[in-house]
Amino acid sequence: MGDYNYFVYFVVLYGIVPLLVYFLLPNTTVKEVRFIYPFLWVVCIASLYEFLGTLVFKISSEYWFIVYKLLAFSTILYFFISLLGEKLRLVYCFYSICFLALLLYFSIHWDIKKYLEINSYFNTLQTLVVFTFSIAWFRRVFIHLEFDSLGQSPVFYFVSGLLLYYSGTVFLFLMSTVLLVHESSSFQDYWMLNIGLNLVLRTLLIIGIWKGQAR
Repeated sequence: MGDYNYFVYFVVLYGIVPLLVYFLLPNTTVKEVRFIYPFLWVVCIASLYEFLGTLVFKISSEYWFIVYKLLAFSTILYFFISLLGEKLRLVYCFYSICFLALLLYFSIHWDIKKYLEINSYFNTLQTLVVFTFSIAWFRRVFIHLEFDSLGQSPVFYFVSGLLLYYSGTVFLFLMSTVLLVHESSSFQDYWMLNIGLNLVLRTLLIIGIWKGQAR
């Protein structure tokens, strides 16, 4: 087993840690931390599936990608709705309708050979969701001067992690089919970006949880 495989195993199992940290810090009562709680479960479940299903038992992950997108979209949208309130309810509804339309369309026109392409559409929509509501949160923070320092807020770490992951991987997913066909020998090198940014996201989730407890 090469260094690449060890790194993949580490990052996958590392996805369990944010939820464990949440449970190990019983004083985590800051409401913003509770908003991210459902997403922590999604990250944990995804890590367990990827480790046991994909890496150990070699189960095909094509269908899991779509299930994960549904869970991730729902919990991330819940996080931002809880964080920003109902002032943006029309935007929440718009993105929800877009997601359901994609889900319905690809449920009818599912082609397992194009799962990477299908996954890229969902990932692009999720990136737009993260960008839109992250900008809304930063705007609110700077207008109302809610913190002396952004580093005091656990939400800053959650939002930063989501922004870094989705902005860093959106073009990778959009180009994944082309890369797999024309750069198949180097595809593993490109995919390292996804793995590395997963590590960053999970680390920032842990820091955010700790910051919520520290406050």
